Amino acid sequence: MSRIAFDYDGIHTLAAEQAKRGVDVSWDGWTLVFWKPNTNGFNDRHGKFKNGKWGVQARVSVDSDGSWRVPVKYASTRRKGT
Repeated sequence: MSRIAFDYDGIHTLAAEQAKRGVDVSWDGWTLVFWKPNTNGFNDRHGKFKNGKWGVQARVSVDSDGSWRVPVKYASTRRKGT
């Protein structure tokens, strides 16, 4: 899976831009968490119950060099209908 490396300022900019586009993105300490509603989240190892719904989360932790390597599909600014 292709990934894009972001530094501290870049990852915060990405998180803010994705939040403006309606993507459910949050921080868990130094880990960036993307969450998407999905009824199969109940059975998924990455499943998480949030806001009364099941979904699947993707967690991106900071590397030892201080960068976050975000999968391209989460770093894209394109969304369906936009």
